[in-house]
Amino acid sequence: MDAARQKRLRDGDPSRFGLRRSVFAEASVAVVLLAVTTALTQTEPGRTELEAQAAQSSSASSSAADSSGALTLDMPFDTGGKDGKGLVRIDLDPARVGGNELHVYVQRPNGRAFDIPEVKIAFTLEAKKIGPLPVTPDHITTGHWSASGVQIPMAGDWKIAVTVRTSDIDQTTISKNAQIG
Repeated sequence: MDAARQKRLRDGDPSRFGLRRSVFAEASVAVVLLAVTTALTQTEPGRTELEAQAAQSSSASSSAADSSGALTLDMPFDTGGKDGKGLVRIDLDPARVGGNELHVYVQRPNGRAFDIPEVKIAFTLEAKKIGPLPVTPDHITTGHWSASGVQIPMAGDWKIAVTVRTSDIDQTTISKNAQIG
């Protein structure tokens, strides 16, 4: 009986009851905010969604005219250091909106494969203020890097920037524009 009476007195304390109610209210608000934030982070902004639909419809009409769709860019580079000259060849297939396969080949001036420590790629669509969208390809073999599932969000004249590092301190970034989509 004493334990039940003490529990009744403790539960009847108005300040404890108010504290419990406020903690429950705060926890409920936090759960609702978390749910809303999660839902909002999973949706595309309306502006981006409309631009992507417009780009897909324009790329669908241009894809009938362009059957191969692959893009190949050759970019010479010079990092300035010893053994720092060469050529970067980028193959982007199918070079359209959505997922693409990217292959990067690095060659010496004599055409032999050039094994360098690092290659980074960045795509920028300056007209729509998109990017840079970084891509770090995986090293496959001597002078060959690859990345699959490279997402291009919309068609346009994309600036493709390639950062080539030939030693711990020698690196350069070269860029070229290409029509994708």
